[in-house]
Amino acid sequence: MIDLTLLFFISGSIIVIGFLGNLAYEKAKIPDVLFLLGIGVLLGPVFKVVHPGHLTDFAGPFGTFALIVILFEGGMDIKIRMLLKEFGNATLLVFLSFMLTVAGITLFLINIMAWDLMRSLLLATILGCTSSAIVVPVLAKMTLGDDTKTVLFIESAMSDVLAIVLAVTLVEFIKFEAIGIEKPMRAIASSFSIAIVLGTFSGFFWFKMLSLIGDRKYSYMVTLGAMLIVTAVVEFLGGSGPIAILLFGIIIGNCEAMPFFSKQPHCILIDETIKFFHGEVTFFIRTFFFVYMGMIITADVLEPHYLVVSSLIMLIIAAARYVSVESMVRLTDKEKSDKAALFYMLPRGLASAVLASLPVSAGLKDSRDFILYAVLIIIFSNIIMTSGVFLLERKRANDRDETTATPESS
Repeated sequence: MIDLTLLFFISGSIIVIGFLGNLAYEKAKIPDVLFLLGIGVLLGPVFKVVHPGHLTDFAGPFGTFALIVILFEGGMDIKIRMLLKEFGNATLLVFLSFMLTVAGITLFLINIMAWDLMRSLLLATILGCTSSAIVVPVLAKMTLGDDTKTVLFIESAMSDVLAIVLAVTLVEFIKFEAIGIEKPMRAIASSFSIAIVLGTFSGFFWFKMLSLIGDRKYSYMVTLGAMLIVTAVVEFLGGSGPIAILLFGIIIGNCEAMPFFSKQPHCILIDETIKFFHGEVTFFIRTFFFVYMGMIITADVLEPHYLVVSSLIMLIIAAARYVSVESMVRLTDKEKSDKAALFYMLPRGLASAVLASLPVSAGLKDSRDFILYAVLIIIFSNIIMTSGVFLLERKRANDRDETTATPESS
């Protein structure tokens, strides 16, 4: 057990470090994801202030809570007109990226690593999704167009759901070998349908409730409670809680765009109040989430075999991402200038980390490999994203400076 005084000191230090990381992004355009992961590594595997093994049981509940908090904020920042315009592009990108990644990793594991088909497909599915918990906060700070941000918001949320449904189904298939292709396809369709219907209905219902509550105290805390209830009900009925919360946030954040709601005086008040308080909560949750991710990393990831194989898998992921983005840009009217930003948004995170523990729970052969590969891919993909975002933001800042300076020099 950690001493209570030490726990308070560590918690306070993490919050201050998170604030400084946020400040560093604003000033130097350096994303704080890897910095916070590094703090977690120091607290966990390096100095063993917290033992990684004591934290694995919290991965599911804490991860889900972090995801719904972050997605709600992301939903409120999405403009509904932009969502309708870019939904097709996002759907195309998620299916191209996910399917090409899964196919590439599966072929590599079968032909080079001599894995059997089902184990190869399972690991490929676990590593096939980008992370909403990482993509959404990073995008919120980037100087990108709303259309590109919307595509990446939706893609990250949809790929999480695809990976979760398929990975769970594959684990059952490997255990019982009695599931055909029909079940996973039905599960995916059902998960999305339930989430879309209940998430949208809940958003409209809760806006009406907030209108009745008005500017009373604790309206945000009641909204947070409503989010947890919506997630629980949707998950109980077999839907995707994160997708439902994303839609819930979109409705709450777009009340001014709804013909019926926009005439109500509480619309602007709700928008400003909820966004302010939720921004504070999101900062707190995401800061601890990334530190937590760092703390669950173990020293086994430094073994040469895992480093080499993970590096090759990362190359496959990057290649699949490049082909997917290039194809989407050619097939749609997306600006070519956004290709780099679309490519760099490939970080793996929460979903991959949690799904990698499923083979261990199911007692599958060599299940330790799943966790080690997932951890390394999370690290590698976040390094690529962080480096890419830094370069893009610095380039955009330089371009703005040059544009500003040109009239003066003339």
